Amino acid sequence: MTRVRPRTNRARNEKAPRRLPAAALLLSLVGVTTAVACRKPPPDEVVYTGQSAGTVGAQPPGTGGTPPSGAGGAPPSGTGGAQSSGAGGAQPPGAGGAAPATGSGATGATTAASTSAATGGAGGGEPGGAQCAPVTAPEGPFTKAGLLTAAADCALNRACEFEARARALHESASALARAPGEPSAAAARDAWRAAIAVWQEAEVFRFGPAASSLQPGGQDLRDQIYSWPLVSRCKIEEQIVSRAYAQPGFSSSLINARGLAALEYLVFYGGSDNACSQFSTINASRTWAALGAGELAQRKADYAAAAAADVLTRAGALARAWAPEAGSFREQLTRAGRGSAVFATEQDALNAVSDAMFYVEKELKDWKLARPLGFTEDCVTPTCPEALESRFALASTSHLRANLRGFRRLFQGCGEGGEGLGFDDWLREVGSADLADRMLEALSGAEAAVEGLDPPLEQALVSDRAKVEAVYYAVKALTDLIKTELVTALNLELPQSSEGDND
Repeated sequence: MTRVRPRTNRARNEKAPRRLPAAALLLSLVGVTTAVACRKPPPDEVVYTGQSAGTVGAQPPGTGGTPPSGAGGAPPSGTGGAQSSGAGGAQPPGAGGAAPATGSGATGATTAASTSAATGGAGGGEPGGAQCAPVTAPEGPFTKAGLLTAAADCALNRACEFEARARALHESASALARAPGEPSAAAARDAWRAAIAVWQEAEVFRFGPAASSLQPGGQDLRDQIYSWPLVSRCKIEEQIVSRAYAQPGFSSSLINARGLAALEYLVFYGGSDNACSQFSTINASRTWAALGAGELAQRKADYAAAAAADVLTRAGALARAWAPEAGSFREQLTRAGRGSAVFATEQDALNAVSDAMFYVEKELKDWKLARPLGFTEDCVTPTCPEALESRFALASTSHLRANLRGFRRLFQGCGEGGEGLGFDDWLREVGSADLADRMLEALSGAEAAVEGLDPPLEQALVSDRAKVEAVYYAVKALTDLIKTELVTALNLELPQSSEGDND
């Protein structure tokens, strides 16, 4: 019989009253008072054309339906900056040194060396010359140490491949800065799609260096690379005018105007309007309007190059943290309970890894699906399209697909088709093979529902809401098993963010 730790509520009572923390309280922890979408549009979500102000992404006329109880939650209370027209707020922890002004410096060379060191030069080729070691399935009986090693190997593989994609993105963005125009812009967009596809898989591996600095071994690298949902279009546009991206302190500026999210706007949005209010300095002083089309395109390209250089620097740091070297986080994880300075026991380390699987519960189900569907308390209209993840590249469906691939890598195995060691093997080891099979069936059901999203999520939210709801409920079938039966069967602890959440 599996022992359940008394200090943590594992299996949630589905009939218990819903207890969601107030969004304002969460955001006050980081000084963010207007970051939550789906409420009244904040100042930077107002499109300014020089004549009259209007909201970005008008609400579609959907009727909604009855929301499921308890879906949702506010955006994270981790590092971030205010989504307001102008700025302020503390710098995020863990921000590194200066980024190159145009993104065409020596970053690529140093990170190439880090990838080679992290992987030992083995494995298949990746863009930019990087080689990532393949993840091999261990032989012999199941052990917790083996599962931790498999998770570390998979995290290293994803970090290595992302660094390679980030290098290609940096090269494409630098080329765009040197010669703005549609051919170079199209190449930059393709490079962004390739990079974000790998990153959306890596999102699920948010333990260790990618995690918050409040977590064991956390270095805040995830937020430095991709800060969504803390993204401010207005802040980006203010920095286009001020050219803050060319300043030495750009790499330690607010995360809501850096990273892959900022790059999406910079390389995909070709409009000449801005999302700041008429009272913002760039509109009140008409400095935005003074930018001609050519100058605006050049500044966006220069900004994209600087942001891509910063992403590449963080990607290199993530790959180095997972390198099989003395003192790395990988060593601390795989030596849990055997001299690790971070994890006193194997179970402590497995709790940290299992916490990452809750990405599909909070970020995927609640933020990426429930909030746009209007299922959360912070969406006060039938739908909230402004809460969609990819509003410029229209890649929200692809992101969901990649998130589920990442979950499968962690839960079932990192190899092709789920080959390798995963949490499903642990379930079978403790006599819960039926649960392992049901979770894999639910995962396949969620993947099938996402594949059925045609048209893509951004359009289906308006034209075929039932399909989007089907995805939500298919994902919920999986997450219900995670937060109740999985944690109980394996004597795991619920992550703090999920305790008391009864949806």
